[in-house]
Amino acid sequence: MGRAPCCDKANVKKGPWSPEEDAQLKEFIEKYGTGGNWIALPQKAGLKRCGKSCRLRWLNYLRPNIKHGEFSDEEDRIICTLYATIG
Repeated sequence: MGRAPCCDKANVKKGPWSPEEDAQLKEFIEKYGTGGNWIALPQKAGLKRCGKSCRLRWLNYLRPNIKHGEFSDEEDRIICTLYATIG
């Protein structure tokens, strides 16, 4: 028995995301939000991606509050202190 598939695997694009797809997903979520339904989001946004792929792309790369780049000197000091203390 098992769950129904989340998307039609034959019509789903796989592989790296293009900058256009990133912009399309980001624009849609900023305008309408996720609505709590990642499975329906790709179709509403006009993307040929799986809902899981869209969710992971948003959560891990496109969210505005994600920090990209190296640690600051203060963050580096905190990490080293905690590592020396906790292990």
